[in-house]
Amino acid sequence: MTIDYAEHQPAELLQPFVFTFWKTQNTSGKESHYTIIPDAGIELIFSINPTQPLQVTLFGLSTHLLEIRVPDQAVLFGIRFKLLAVEYLLQTRLPTNSSQPLSMEFGHLKLHTQTSLASFAESMGALLEKNVHSRAIDPRKRKLLELVYQSKGSLSVHELSLETGWAARQMNRYFKTSFGLPLKEYLSQLLFFSSLPQIGQGDFYPQVYYYDQSHLIRQSKKQTGHTPKQLYQQRKARFVQVESLGNS
Repeated sequence: MTIDYAEHQPAELLQPFVFTFWKTQNTSGKESHYTIIPDAGIELIFSINPTQPLQVTLFGLSTHLLEIRVPDQAVLFGIRFKLLAVEYLLQTRLPTNSSQPLSMEFGHLKLHTQTSLASFAESMGALLEKNVHSRAIDPRKRKLLELVYQSKGSLSVHELSLETGWAARQMNRYFKTSFGLPLKEYLSQLLFFSSLPQIGQGDFYPQVYYYDQSHLIRQSKKQTGHTPKQLYQQRKARFVQVESLGNS
């Protein structure tokens, strides 16, 4: 399988809202299949298939592995959003494991297989920045999510409550209403995804966040159904995120 994958980091103004812009292309000469691990992000994906019109789909948070099929020579452009973007850029609510086909216009954006990732990021970034300026952001939500991402999910709900002055019950209500899962579950997903670069390098002994190796193994099985070693062994053929993050 040959899946070319690259990322482009957002401008400073968009960093509270966007993890990354990305592009994937299948250059294998045949249809490819791979498995996506829940990545604590909201995905907006533009699918360019040589035999079909452009498809745009918005995906909510995932709580299980997602099997992806990429036709030969197909190209996917995507934006992996942070949670603050759901309300303030996308202006919607997304149940977990949901997908919404979109027919909206994206300014004068013209995508084709030869569009560069830098060009895509620049064009979409400019459109998103207009929305950033258009709405006032609840300071409690901004503070909460800043702490979540700065800690990579390692802070407890109690610690976040103390830092923000926001009751745990209120934070959980906000998460379940807006994103479809409790704050604690989101923290666990983000924390595990943050460990994938280490796993992608073949290091199965946690350096931070997890108590010991058995703790990491338990969380890996909970999030993916596989041990860290199994993810590493299948990183080229199936778990391309592990391969990509291990090389970053």
